[in-house]
Amino acid sequence: PAFLNNSHFAFSLYRRMVAANPGKNIVFSPLSFSIRLTLLALQAGPAACTQVLEALGFPLTQVPGHGVHARCSQQLLASLLSLAACQPHMGSILFVDERQPLAQRFVDIAQNLHGTEVFLIPFGSKQVAGEQMDPFASKMTHYEIRKLAQELTPDTVLILANYIFFKGTWKILFDRKLTEIRPFSVREGVKVLVPMMQRPGWFQPQRFYHLHGYVLRLPCTCHTTAVFILPHTGKTRDTEEALMRENFDAWSRSFPLSSRRRLYFPKFTLSGTSQLEQFLPSMGMPDIFSYRAGITGISLQSIPLKISRVSSAQSRELTMDETGAEAEDTSAFRFLPRSYFPPFHFNRPFLLLMFEEGSGNLLFMGKVMNP
Repeated sequence: PAFLNNSHFAFSLYRRMVAANPGKNIVFSPLSFSIRLTLLALQAGPAACTQVLEALGFPLTQVPGHGVHARCSQQLLASLLSLAACQPHMGSILFVDERQPLAQRFVDIAQNLHGTEVFLIPFGSKQVAGEQMDPFASKMTHYEIRKLAQELTPDTVLILANYIFFKGTWKILFDRKLTEIRPFSVREGVKVLVPMMQRPGWFQPQRFYHLHGYVLRLPCTCHTTAVFILPHTGKTRDTEEALMRENFDAWSRSFPLSSRRRLYFPKFTLSGTSQLEQFLPSMGMPDIFSYRAGITGISLQSIPLKISRVSSAQSRELTMDETGAEAEDTSAFRFLPRSYFPPFHFNRPFLLLMFEEGSGNLLFMGKVMNP
């Protein structure tokens, strides 16, 4: 059974990101964030470590104290391995002030269990630090993160740059020949023309009245499933508020009823960066930014580190197009008129969630305001 359940963390972070970026596309990787934050938490004292791990969704009461570190790392490593077949470009870079001699055990854990490269950087000189940090961070994050050195302050101890680039692949492909330009309503009175994929077949659109919209599941490769939530016109905020109160398991499981539909769905690529330090304290992790954190696992120095500002920049990109693993057998539909396939349009803003089928943990969450 899954040990990590990151849906509460994901929904809480989503709510804050939407409030900070009204009217914009949103995408982030809860799983990727969890991997990096767990690395920092496991170097902190018991109180701060517990705050972070519980906020991320680890039920620590189920594991004896001495087994927490191994169990958390094993769960996250298993999640990464399940995605390996899709070859996602993901990882993180931890830049640490060179005046902090690193503990080799921490370096080994960071590299082997959390996919994190660790570098010592002369934070005392912004110019030298920039010459060493920025080219590497820019290359690894597809040029999304370019000027990390600009964020250095006299009390900066470390900078964690996190990245994930993932190209989703449907289990059943969309025929590229059917893709056509169609309107997408960004908001009332504003429409844009976008490439709209389409596919006739059997789908499971389910109307949830308390979510003020429809939920559609589309299976993907690499043991992942995408869930798309299409709010009724003008009800996006109501849907988001209901989503925060809803049990994710209730509508992420497979729906029993299928209907013959012609699905119209936009191609999209979502990308961007975000800073975690503005959100984490209000999400049950206040001590990680104070001396109370007791971070002693990173440095060989006996004095605990105080992370006054963790610049945990996440660069992420999610692309969904016609690519699929196999073609659906539509021979039975070939001679049926189009009227046999009532259209189902994703032609207005919608929410997306992509989760691992084995654990149910969220790999991506976001909102498409404008494809």
